[in-house]
Amino acid sequence: MSWKNLIVEESGEAMVVTLNRPDKLNALSMELLMELEDLLAELRGDTKTRFIIFTGAGKAFSCGVEFSREEMAKRYTRPELANERLWQIFGHDFMHTMENLEQITVAAVNGAAVGAGLCLAMNCDFRIASENALFGVPEANLGIFFTWGATPRLTGLVGPAKAKELIMTCDNIGAREAVAIGLANRVVPHAELMSACRELVRKMAGKGPLALRMCKKIVNASSVARVSDLYVCEPEIVERLMLSDDVKEGIAAFLEKRPPRFPGK
Repeated sequence: MSWKNLIVEESGEAMVVTLNRPDKLNALSMELLMELEDLLAELRGDTKTRFIIFTGAGKAFSCGVEFSREEMAKRYTRPELANERLWQIFGHDFMHTMENLEQITVAAVNGAAVGAGLCLAMNCDFRIASENALFGVPEANLGIFFTWGATPRLTGLVGPAKAKELIMTCDNIGAREAVAIGLANRVVPHAELMSACRELVRKMAGKGPLALRMCKKIVNASSVARVSDLYVCEPEIVERLMLSDDVKEGIAAFLEKRPPRFPGK
C-alpha cells in the first residue's frame, strides 16, 4: 500500500514507521489517522514483522491532533465520527489497537511529543528519547483534558501526583526529566537516536519470539485493566465537556493565537 503521510521502511523482522508531515510538526490530521489505522490493521496479520520503530519526520515526533477549522470540519462529515462521543470511541479503539499490537514497538522520540502525540508514544512498549525530545499535555489550555484513555496510561507510567502536575499545569518537560519520572526509558544524543532504537531491537531479536509476545501481553494485562472502565464512560463525559463554553473559548483562542478567557461553564 502507498502512503501519503507515512514513510514505512521494512528491514528483515523490523519496520520503521515515520509520521511524515514535518511542515505541520506531524500533527494528526484525519488523513494521517486513517492511514495509521489502515497500517495497524495490516500489522494484525503480519507474522514476519516482529518489531516496529515509530518516529517523526523533521523536528517533532507529533504535536498531537490537528485543531484547524478545516480538520475539525472534516471530522464530523464522516458518519462513523459524526459526533464527539463517536470521535472519542474511535480514539479509544485506535489507542487500544496500537497498544496491543503483536509486534514489540519502540517510540523514537526525536522532538516534541505532546497531546495525542504523547499518547502515541505512551502506547509503544519502549520510549527512547533524543536530547531534543519534549513531552507535554497541553489540552487544559484548550479547556479539555487528556482523553482517548491517555490519563490512566500516563498515571500508570509516572504516578498520580506527577500525572496531575503534567495535565493541570500544561508544563512541558525535557528528555532527562521524562526518564527520571518513568515516562521514557532512556535519553541519547539526537544523532544516535535511531541507532539506539535499532540496538534495542537487536538485543530483543535474539530472544524467544513467543516469550517476548507473552511478556508484552501479561504486562499489558496487569497494567492497563483500569482503562476498560473509561471506555464506557469517558466518551459521554467528553461529549458533555465539548458542549461547554470553556471549550468553545479555548479552541477559539488557540486558533486566534490569544490567551483564553474561560467563563468556567
